Amino acid sequence: MKGTFKRWLLAGIATAILMPVVAIAAPAPEEEQGLELLEIVVTAQKRGVAESAQRVPIAITAFDGAALEAMQVRDLRSLTTAAPNVALEDVGTIPGSANLTIRGFGVVSSIPSVEPAVGLFVDGVYLGISAGAILDVFDMESIEILRGPQGLLFGRNTTGGAVTLRTRRPGDEFQVRGRMSIETGLQHTAGVSVEGPVSDRLRAKLAVYHTKDEGWFHNDFNDRSFGERTTYFVRPTIVWDVTPDVETSLIYERGLSDGDGTIAQNPAFQSGFRLNLDEPGYNKTDWNALTSETNISVALGDGIITNVAGYRDFAQRTGVDVDALPRLGFHSYVDLRQEQFSEELRYAGTFGALQVTTGLYYFQQDYFYLERRILSGGAVDRTFGGKVDQKSWAAFSQLGYDLGGGVTAIGGLRYSWERKKADIATFRAPGLCDFNARTCNFDFPGLFPGAARDKSWDNVAPKLGFQYQATDDLLVYGNWSRGVRSGGFNVKSTSASVAPGPYGMETQDAYELGWKASLLDRRLRFNGALFQNTLRDLQRDINVPDPVSGVVQITSNVGTARVRGAEGEVTFAPWRGVVIGGSVGYLHGEYTKLSADLNGTVPGLGLDLDLTRLPAWSYGGNVTVTQPVRDGLDLILRADYGHRGRVAFTDNNSAWLNPVNDLGASARLAFDGDRLSVGVYGRNLLNRVTQGGKTPLPASIGGGFFAPINEGRVIGLDLNFRY
Repeated sequence: MKGTFKRWLLAGIATAILMPVVAIAAPAPEEEQGLELLEIVVTAQKRGVAESAQRVPIAITAFDGAALEAMQVRDLRSLTTAAPNVALEDVGTIPGSANLTIRGFGVVSSIPSVEPAVGLFVDGVYLGISAGAILDVFDMESIEILRGPQGLLFGRNTTGGAVTLRTRRPGDEFQVRGRMSIETGLQHTAGVSVEGPVSDRLRAKLAVYHTKDEGWFHNDFNDRSFGERTTYFVRPTIVWDVTPDVETSLIYERGLSDGDGTIAQNPAFQSGFRLNLDEPGYNKTDWNALTSETNISVALGDGIITNVAGYRDFAQRTGVDVDALPRLGFHSYVDLRQEQFSEELRYAGTFGALQVTTGLYYFQQDYFYLERRILSGGAVDRTFGGKVDQKSWAAFSQLGYDLGGGVTAIGGLRYSWERKKADIATFRAPGLCDFNARTCNFDFPGLFPGAARDKSWDNVAPKLGFQYQATDDLLVYGNWSRGVRSGGFNVKSTSASVAPGPYGMETQDAYELGWKASLLDRRLRFNGALFQNTLRDLQRDINVPDPVSGVVQITSNVGTARVRGAEGEVTFAPWRGVVIGGSVGYLHGEYTKLSADLNGTVPGLGLDLDLTRLPAWSYGGNVTVTQPVRDGLDLILRADYGHRGRVAFTDNNSAWLNPVNDLGASARLAFDGDRLSVGVYGRNLLNRVTQGGKTPLPASIGGGFFAPINEGRVIGLDLNFRY
């Protein structure tokens, strides 16, 4: 305990000491004046207008479209080490299912009914399930990573934070943008957007994206390439200036993805990037999304009324070789259909010293999950699953009052209510479901007398804080807030003794103190934060090897945990054409009370166990050099490195995720102010295997572990143009 305390104390002192050390650094030489960093604007406070990230009292890392292109971002996983204490990864077992983790708060589950701890928002619309959340991105305006609880403005399931994606809106001039690439695998990608004015009040854009991956891996079982995937989507966008004070946008996206099943190995029998799968599986996803955003400028408080409405339907069919061996030990097939609708109406305005943001929110979704498991050479073949109907609404308000002298008091409250109805067919009762016909005879709650299939929850999420704008270039802020993860039902019920629900909400109390500083004539930014979070009624999805069902997954409230941490980010422009960035994060988490046994067969409840997906250290750095070659031609060099420490994958610490050491680099020639660029890039240049999702398997189905793996070294060529 003493060693842990020392590490925590040293991390906090090191982060805090950097601030005054940097603050007293010498001013920039006269010949280097005017090299200030570009301002980053964000929409994290839902004020209806973009604000400077350096003036927002939230720990936030933001990337604009240019930065996303320079970093070769294909999906959220490309940013998994780009911010401190952040891991944006998929679950591994089901392709495209997100397991986003911020400050150690995330989930380790492929169960669609398990609510996330990090909320994902696309054009202001919350994605109701984690499935289908890790998909390719193209033509983005920005991606913002908000660290720390965001329950007041963003609602439930944001106890770790929120990730917001905003697609690019059409401009006032005709323009064509495109990107084409080819890389080892073989994979080739093309995306193009065409935009421009249709009339003096109407602008439109069409974005089209297609990628074909022929498979980076090789399957020894059939001597064929593996990892094939084809994805495309089209995204038309219309922006209508109804009046000078009213603007409305309509965004539609239609997408399809089709390819092989999960890329996995059993590390008890294979190593490196080798695969030996008798079942290549499949993954087919199909989605439609329609979003409407309307902004109305009003005289009241010089404010803005915003309405965001979103509809999405999503379908996924997946086949996975879970034992990852060249024989039939454990094969799983999943069919998931989801439909959701949400609407948020809010107002943001200013009345003298008082800033007001207030609104109403409604969310509804239903989903139907089926899973077929074939085990023990075909001796067991059963289909089970469930459907959930969910409704929720909320009212929220955040106030900021200027006390003078640069000090603003912040307070707010969010009231939420939700209800879930669940019908579940358990694995332990054979013959209930037909996978191909997509039908079920549900046996819950009949199999568990007294259990409820209909449950409602409500909660109040307050926030109190301050911000102190000491100078134009220094902001200090602090806050206390409460967040909540929704309770629910487990639609992947494989236990004969534990009911699939309902389990209760998880609540969190969080304290944070942070600062944002711009120094050396704004050539240097240094942002940092110290925080402590306490989680009560902690939700855990516990995986237990089982000779009948393969793996039993039990979701329940297990106790209380506490996480403390520190983080810092630095961006520096030392000379013209050179930008250096770096970040570091430290976390220490521990269980303080347990009401359930996490150890399994080991004596004791497991208070000394490591929390899952909580790395002690994460850090990274990047450098970009822009060197003029001649008039109208620049050479742009970039390198990125990120590290995340080894983390526990299972609650009983029987399996771990390898450390991440990710090195990427690119070199581009940019012509005519970056209107045309060609370049070469590399990802995972160290060729490291990051094994994810090491789920223990019983000996009856082959033993070892199920471990999805990442691609190794990738080298590519790309072409970007803008006319």
